[in-house]
Amino acid sequence: MAFIITQLSNDFVIDPAGFDSTGLFTAIIAGIVTAEIYNFCIKRNWVIRLPQGVPPAVSNSFVSLVPGMIVLLLFWIIRVPFHFDITQFIEHIFSPLLFALNSLPGILLYTFLVSLLWCAGIHGDMTLEGVADPIFLTFIAANASAFAKGETLPYITASGFSSLFVNVGGTGATLTLVLLMLTSKAKTYKQLGKVALPGSLFEINEPVIFGFPIIMNPLMMIPFIVIPLVLATSSYLLMSIGLIAKPIMVVPWTMPPIIGPLMATGWDWRAAVWSAVEICIAIAIYFPFFKMAEKEMLAKEGEELKEAEATELLSE
Repeated sequence: MAFIITQLSNDFVIDPAGFDSTGLFTAIIAGIVTAEIYNFCIKRNWVIRLPQGVPPAVSNSFVSLVPGMIVLLLFWIIRVPFHFDITQFIEHIFSPLLFALNSLPGILLYTFLVSLLWCAGIHGDMTLEGVADPIFLTFIAANASAFAKGETLPYITASGFSSLFVNVGGTGATLTLVLLMLTSKAKTYKQLGKVALPGSLFEINEPVIFGFPIIMNPLMMIPFIVIPLVLATSSYLLMSIGLIAKPIMVVPWTMPPIIGPLMATGWDWRAAVWSAVEICIAIAIYFPFFKMAEKEMLAKEGEELKEAEATELLSE
């Protein structure tokens, strides 16, 4: 109800234009303010309490009356007497960020920060998605609306761009590292590759990031950061010139490579082909770094084998 009040026009008519992606941030703010006011009233006992014999389902409905009236009165005062349009105000504030995240420099900075945070042991995607996801969802809603009307899609970096076209098999395109591990001469990497493969196919790569490891590993941090930047740049440019369709559908981030981009772009076969090409690009970049890591691991396994044999001889 608070959100609907924010969509009243000056002549007290509900404007349905705010029910699309433009009202997303307003809805979030309305939800947060409502919850905070309700919690404030409950803590200070500013509520209507019925006798204990009244069923909880009935008494709880009365508890929400006072907080509800405060919420509605607050939003009504803001929108009607003050004529303050929250949606337009939020759009004005976020317009630089909206522009930045749909530009190549902006999405590259976002991609770089996500990878860098992971390398420091922080979940980069979760850390930044609180700010970025509502914007990307706004983009995808606008793209879907434009697609339905037969208009030009306005946004490249809509929801699905980063998760499906940049994070191929997880952040850092680590599915390709798993494929390299499956062919490794090092037993440790080969076993890790077998364990990590099922999850990596569905964009879950914690076994690789913590098990290889990528975190705090100066050698593997280089391709882990570089590959997403290369894939983001290439995908952005291909979409900007129309060789690949822009995302128009919200697809779960756990969707496997090739299939995910195919669905997100409205079944554009070129997106599926490009996803396969991205896997090859990532493998090519990871390969020399993986070989250096593999060489170190083989030496370590060799030393461990010698120590085990020496211990066995002493025991005999």
